[in-house]
Amino acid sequence: MTEARIVRSSGGAVYPGVPWVFKIGGGTGGAFDFMVGPVEHHSGPPLHVHREQHDTFYVLAGVLAVQVGDEVFDLEPGDFASVPPGIPHTFDNIRRDQPAVQAVNLMTPGGLDGFFAALGKLDEHPPDSAVDRVGDEYGVRFVGPPLRVRLGLVTE
Repeated sequence: MTEARIVRSSGGAVYPGVPWVFKIGGGTGGAFDFMVGPVEHHSGPPLHVHREQHDTFYVLAGVLAVQVGDEVFDLEPGDFASVPPGIPHTFDNIRRDQPAVQAVNLMTPGGLDGFFAALGKLDEHPPDSAVDRVGDEYGVRFVGPPLRVRLGLVTE
């Protein structure tokens, strides 16, 4: 990034099917992605690893369940977690009685915005092989079920 950037509260990039707002993504010259968003009840992604990225979370409101490796942690407002590349992780809002968790997600280096942009170009319900191809291109590999499935809260 060679220039300062101001992104107002209503600004940022959004991608089909992704509730997160990328306040900045590829515009950093690849340095980082910074996104904010809601994590609705039972909406977290499958267990996954990033080839090159640190995946960092900061909770603003609510309780976010985060799985790192085989351990599950509750992150409350003000809590922070950073997962290095190659470590399986996921997150979810597993509490039925709370509204959407509000969180900040920082990816270092950047590039996850390209992953979501590429997924948005696929059919509405793409085959796993198409999602895996996009994941390979952007260094994301799915390695297990969403946390809500692992905890037995829902079945796939």
